Amino acid sequence: MPSRRQLLAAVSAATVAGFAGCSGSESGGSDTVDCHTSAVEHGEGGVLDGGAQGTVESGTVRLAVPLSVDDVRENDVDALEVYDAADDLAHVIPVSPADAGVMANKVGVAEGNLLYEQSLGDRPLHGRYRVAAVTETGVTVDSVTVEFNCFTDVSD
Repeated sequence: MPSRRQLLAAVSAATVAGFAGCSGSESGGSDTVDCHTSAVEHGEGGVLDGGAQGTVESGTVRLAVPLSVDDVRENDVDALEVYDAADDLAHVIPVSPADAGVMANKVGVAEGNLLYEQSLGDRPLHGRYRVAAVTETGVTVDSVTVEFNCFTDVSD
């Protein structure tokens, strides 16, 4: 029987695939003709159990990070820090449970969920990023490291 973490990761990965497929992204999941994403390491917390995923929208590669409003609130998550392969801080994405009102108007984002995206550049783009969920005081409550390959525009 799979562990709770494995089950949550599988369900969350399916949710992310649904988000990506419904949000107008050309990438419908973690392994499509546009992008392939793999989680290579996960921290001890549960905030980032949904992982992170490389997606493509209008030729632009985005890093998509799904979160639960409850997890953000209960863990006092204030930001997502995105570190590149050299472990240098590349992006800081502000996070708030209050964003749920705006997210409710986004196609493909279910009630009680947040979907944060960071534009990374035009495809083809390949990378390794570590995403850390941090509190206002800078305490890391969870992290996930993903590798992705977002390929040139290909036809089926």
